[in-house]
Amino acid sequence: MVGYWRGSKLLAFNYATGANTALAPSLWHVLHVCEDWRTADQVKAALDISSVRAADFVRALASYGLLQRSDAPEHPSDRSMSAIAEWNPAAGFFHAATRHVRFLGPAAAARLIRQRARARPMPAPVKRLRRAPIVRLPGPAEHGEFAAVLTSRRTWRRFGAAPVTLGDLSTALGLTAGVRHWLATPFGRVPMKTSPSGGARHPIELYVCARDVKGLPRGLYHYAADVHALERIHGEDMTDRLRVWMPHSGYFAKAAFVVALTAVLDRQVWRYPYARAYRAALAEAGHVCQTFCLTATWLGLAPFCLMGLDDAEIEKDLGIDGVRETVLYVAGAGTRPRGTLWAPKPRGTIRAVPNPAFVPR
Repeated sequence: MVGYWRGSKLLAFNYATGANTALAPSLWHVLHVCEDWRTADQVKAALDISSVRAADFVRALASYGLLQRSDAPEHPSDRSMSAIAEWNPAAGFFHAATRHVRFLGPAAAARLIRQRARARPMPAPVKRLRRAPIVRLPGPAEHGEFAAVLTSRRTWRRFGAAPVTLGDLSTALGLTAGVRHWLATPFGRVPMKTSPSGGARHPIELYVCARDVKGLPRGLYHYAADVHALERIHGEDMTDRLRVWMPHSGYFAKAAFVVALTAVLDRQVWRYPYARAYRAALAEAGHVCQTFCLTATWLGLAPFCLMGLDDAEIEKDLGIDGVRETVLYVAGAGTRPRGTLWAPKPRGTIRAVPNPAFVPR
């Protein structure tokens, strides 16, 4: 439980269940009294109130998810949250408080950004140090395939009608998340992959929604990184569910395949018993996602990545609990539409202006 003020309201937030309730400051004493199992009579005695009032307090707080009854089953989320107990409350509070977000539709988002721009200027997109001596750098070496892949990576929001080949999907998954080597340690072997991971914990797992992959039936799969294989979860068409996964970004549901990146936090908690390690899971999702996008670009595909997600709906479909294993990112790719070098919008295009600092002289 975490308590904090928002304006004049004192909120009690159960970060395991997500229950967030405005609570009178005097009722916090009830929570303190019930830090261990107490009967209603013991609550009454501790607070010096009537039996009826004590029973009402207990009943109300339990109904809001702020107290647990011994005669009721433990909430599944409480059990899950215990898996990262060593990181709590810092990681548990952040994890739960950022899960359920009401995403704005395009029109509402446009109004909000206009309001913000009127209220205060947009922050500078880059940082410069005033009056600091400047050392001019030679132009970066941009010859060769590696630089070409880096400089041509884009987010695509339209896709071609042709399917992605099973070979391209295999390459994207294998180079992104496949176990390349095993490293022996006194505690057991650990994997080595193309992206870095603190302590070689590699918490990131991939789940694939195949929509239009030649040679692969539609459905939801888990990528088994050690044997480079897909484990089929079910064979349903996921298009409608993908639109639920990605609120207001349903155009991504037209990609040939979509990949959900999850983190198995147990792996990191075992190695790092402090909440800062939660940052590593977020950073490593970024490592893996960028590797995927670069690989897809190299393959000539049209990749995308997205963090505006409905976590609970995705986790329900994947059959994971949202704490021991939780979704962090979604990516995917399709073939490129004919006749365009980049499709940054569902309709139309935008013009990017080259930065003179990186234009060859």
